[in-house]
Amino acid sequence: MKLKGKKDTNNSMVAVSFLFFFLEGHNTSLSAQLALVDGAPLPTHLRPFSSPEQYRLVKQTYQQLQHSGYYWGALSMEEAHAMLSDAPLGTFLIRDSVQPDVFFTLSYRGDDAPTSVRVLLNKDLQYSLHGSRRTFPSLFALLTHYTGPTCKLSVPHRKERPERLSHMCRRALVRIYGAHNIRTVSGLSTKEKQSIHFYPYSI
Repeated sequence: MKLKGKKDTNNSMVAVSFLFFFLEGHNTSLSAQLALVDGAPLPTHLRPFSSPEQYRLVKQTYQQLQHSGYYWGALSMEEAHAMLSDAPLGTFLIRDSVQPDVFFTLSYRGDDAPTSVRVLLNKDLQYSLHGSRRTFPSLFALLTHYTGPTCKLSVPHRKERPERLSHMCRRALVRIYGAHNIRTVSGLSTKEKQSIHFYPYSI
């Protein structure tokens, strides 16, 4: 298939951008074929990808968010703010962005009212919050930083309340041993270790 009006220069990047746009937004069967190669498919609402590396990073982020408990998907700003209006100060969630050039948005209970800020992904595959120059290698590294003692975020607004005991134990194990050392911890079942592999964070 040819892209009319495109020059032959930088054909590889043009082809990649068009391929991901086509796969993710316009042809379910081809998207499913791609999913067979490297795992579960991404939802079709996500914007086109500029490179295979960006695709893999966002896909990994999305898959891990599925296990986080605080990813709310296609939630509108109004819905998110209504949910957070009576929540404790600093309570946050991650949702899909409605901006065409942004993947995710952080919504949280601010000092006066709930607010939302776009989570940006730059050309170097670093995440940051809109308006900040500080970058992070993953969305979860970003959240870990901003849930620190001197920052505004406190606890996630989870879909399941009360939260499952297994998820609470998973976070505790990551805090105590670190995700990279879980394989060496005795007494854990394969299922428990796999659960930590799917979401290796203490948030």
